[in-house]
Amino acid sequence: MGRRAKELFEELREEDPLLQEEYDRLEPRFQVINALVRARKARNLSQRELAEQLGVSKTVINRLESGQHSPRLETVYDVAKALGLRLDVRLVRERKPAGT
Repeated sequence: MGRRAKELFEELREEDPLLQEEYDRLEPRFQVINALVRARKARNLSQRELAEQLGVSKTVINRLESGQHSPRLETVYDVAKALGLRLDVRLVRERKPAGT
């Protein structure tokens, strides 16, 4: 996404509470997916090579990395393990806005 597109998106998020709510809901999904993609690329693995390690088709990895579907926790675990990583899930207390 270009810089201007990001600026416009940020403006829309600020103006539309429903858009902000949906963005907040989807953010963890995209954080996980981005982390998996970065890890795969850092290991110089193609989607096909990762798929072969997992015993799945390249389409499965492509679909996972596209962000169009929420990956199951077991899938994230399996991909992380294939990349030599350990899945670490944390739940953190939500910060309350100042003055509440």
